[in-house]
Amino acid sequence: DVWKIMHEKNFTKFEQIFQQKPNIVNSLRDGYPFAGRTLLMWAVGGEDRFDVFVHLLKYPQDFSLVDNDGWNVFHHVGRDGKVRHLEKFDQQTIEMLINGRDDLNNSTPLQVAAFFNKYDVIRWLLAKGANPELEDKYGRRPDERPDCDGVTKEIFRSFRSS
Repeated sequence: DVWKIMHEKNFTKFEQIFQQKPNIVNSLRDGYPFAGRTLLMWAVGGEDRFDVFVHLLKYPQDFSLVDNDGWNVFHHVGRDGKVRHLEKFDQQTIEMLINGRDDLNNSTPLQVAAFFNKYDVIRWLLAKGANPELEDKYGRRPDERPDCDGVTKEIFRSFRSS
């Protein structure tokens, strides 16, 4: 199982599998947990997986892929990741993913980061061009969600006033 191999950080074995099945990098996982996610999306979660995330970026990624909920990899960073994940992407990929909408709530990665009060991720996304005026399916901007704490709301106030 390639997921187990990556969990064990057996990069040599992964390379052998990749040589036989190059599409493995962009395949979506079947079954629970992590159903519908790519390896890269999975690698965003968990402190001990950043080296796996960096390793996977050495392989050709299809960044247009979304999980079963319509989340791209930036949505996953908004929930589980850190700025160091986002800093690994080139400008073209950033532009492609930064305002992507999910299938559940029409949420962007910025809205997900605001929901989880991920301050540094919010600041990075805003600095790179995430649109803070985009509304979800309920007509709410990212900082209008009831889950946003005072710090998150202040980040948006400061951004809009600058």
